[in-house]
Amino acid sequence: MINARLHAGKLRYIGMVSVPEIGLSLPISKGVNDIALTFGAGTLYPDQEMGKNNYSLASHFVQGSSNKKVLFSPIYYEGKTGQHMYLTDMSKIYSYQATSVKVVQPTAVEVTYNQPNKNQLTLITCDYTAERGRVVMQGDLKQVYTWHDAPKEIRDSFSRTNEWHKS
Repeated sequence: MINARLHAGKLRYIGMVSVPEIGLSLPISKGVNDIALTFGAGTLYPDQEMGKNNYSLASHFVQGSSNKKVLFSPIYYEGKTGQHMYLTDMSKIYSYQATSVKVVQPTAVEVTYNQPNKNQLTLITCDYTAERGRVVMQGDLKQVYTWHDAPKEIRDSFSRTNEWHKS
């Protein structure tokens, strides 16, 4: 954690992810490393494009009852099908609806693979034990807005912060 804070200035954010029903709102960095995953979410593949194919992100799960709103921990505790999931590059907003929340084996990387004719979002974090599996929340793309044409409540969902400082 200390190392991540010391090197946080080296992060380059490319957008944000939000799941407002569970209080999740985090910046997205290109790639996954300890620094990126300590402060937000990271892309799993270098050539991913928001709104196209399977846009896959990972972030840490933080154990403990006071950390239920930290990073991707809300997915473990409160993620459900039907919830709205949003991505933004600050130019467009990509609106998804969750179709599944499940625990998979840590080796089940196929959940991040592209599916024919399907644009989806995949959010991945560890389950409570980390060794037992990964919690995967997936949703299908429903709509794309320009930033200015998106409903205010969707735009506002990106300004909320996970409760890191409140817990």
